[in-house]
Amino acid sequence: MIRLCLNSRSSSIVSLLLLAASLFSPRLAAEVPLRAFTASYDLYQSGMHIAVAQLSLQGSEGLWRWRMTTKARGVYALFIKKRPYSETSFTQDNDDIQLQQIVVTDSANDKKRESANFDWNNGSIAVLRRGKQNQLPLNAEVYDYHSIHLLTAAMHLRQMKNITIDFYLKGKLVKSRVVFSGEGDVDIDGKSIGALIFEQVIVRSNSKIKYYYDANNPLLPLRIEKLESGESPTILSLREVDWNL
Repeated sequence: MIRLCLNSRSSSIVSLLLLAASLFSPRLAAEVPLRAFTASYDLYQSGMHIAVAQLSLQGSEGLWRWRMTTKARGVYALFIKKRPYSETSFTQDNDDIQLQQIVVTDSANDKKRESANFDWNNGSIAVLRRGKQNQLPLNAEVYDYHSIHLLTAAMHLRQMKNITIDFYLKGKLVKSRVVFSGEGDVDIDGKSIGALIFEQVIVRSNSKIKYYYDANNPLLPLRIEKLESGESPTILSLREVDWNL
């Protein structure tokens, strides 16, 4: 039997080497090639087609933005006045991706505006939610409901099976676990498309989110399902996509 023995000095050297490797290793999402697109989706709740949504990724001079708008359709527009809008901006520079701002609001009600501004130099996030301001510590990469698409694409590139991350949710940072659960097919407009499937679980939440991505374009969600115990799923299903060529 071979035993490996380290004295305190060599142990310290190994620790420093490991720390240096972690400091100089590229950030996970920085490896993802970005490609602008605009996609429209059908939103189903309890099996009813209640709204349409649009998700876009656009970039200029190193600054990129995810944007999503949702609007009730048909007879549902008579009862649902909400028009949710969300935006996540981030920079891509020197093989590094960093969130800059998250905005969540409702064009029908400005009082519901929520924002999170990221200060990477000082290691803090300035949060405004429900009229109250708060500061959160910023110690590591942070993801939200938009930038999670960058993470899953990076996991696919690295063939990672699971990861635990800091996740921004309603003015707080919480732990969330993302798991690659395999490949499957998704029906889009009568066509079967190969999909990469990921599942996300948020700490102290009863819901689970399943993401289905185009295997050939891992940044594009084909379908998103929010599953809550005892309730019918909320589903976003891709209608069409424009790659803004």
